[in-house]
Amino acid sequence: MFMRTGANGLYPRWLAQEPERNWDLFLSCYTPTPADPAAIATETGGYNKLEHFRDCVTSGRLDLSPYRQVLLADDDLDLTVGSLSAFFAQADRLGLTVSHPAQDWSGYWSLRIMLRNPLAEWRETNFVEIMCPCFDTAFVARKLADIPVTRSTWGSDYAFSHLARAEGGRVGIIDTAVIRHVKPIQASGAFYRKLAADGVVPADELNAILDTLPPIERTPRVIAIHVRPGHLAGLRHGLAGLVEKKKRDIMKLFGHRQDRED
Repeated sequence: MFMRTGANGLYPRWLAQEPERNWDLFLSCYTPTPADPAAIATETGGYNKLEHFRDCVTSGRLDLSPYRQVLLADDDLDLTVGSLSAFFAQADRLGLTVSHPAQDWSGYWSLRIMLRNPLAEWRETNFVEIMCPCFDTAFVARKLADIPVTRSTWGSDYAFSHLARAEGGRVGIIDTAVIRHVKPIQASGAFYRKLAADGVVPADELNAILDTLPPIERTPRVIAIHVRPGHLAGLRHGLAGLVEKKKRDIMKLFGHRQDRED
């Protein structure tokens, strides 16, 4: 797990929840942060998470050769369902090129497609977002230089999702592992103030990336829903499809927050 973090990142919770974890922790710090003895490395630098990841890989400070997968996480995420070890195992078993844990409905979110479908095991999609993407390391070795890294990171997730699918890979959201984004996305936050000071308009960066993609890939969509096998698989699949179509209405019914999409 390559976690972009400050001094108050939530990674200690992830470590405490999984003493027998199947993953290593690499800390990518945007402010000087004491090294954690549980981490294999602590590096400071980079304008954003994706830029620092690229720099650490290309410089050799992060050697991905021992690993099959690498997950790039923000520091304001909490794991609410499942475990990261189980997530890695599932993504590996499914052979997903790019994957992402589902998001908890009670957290702060940007795109409704990322919210957990409780009746699904995983959903094949054309998109996962930049918050917590997981890459097959063979894909990173082939395509890292081709992923456009915007200053805001907006649009980069559309680009790497499309790159994976364009070469025949699969992209998916795993619903048996759920993360909760604990902080709202605020235009007044430190990172967005930095962008504004540098003259960066995130929406413009997003639109510039979208303009390079086929029109069908400019809107996140679910391609297929996969449920637990068994006698009721057909019923579960039908209900999971209904949940996916009615997420907005379900959220309103149960009073969940509507953050970014009307």
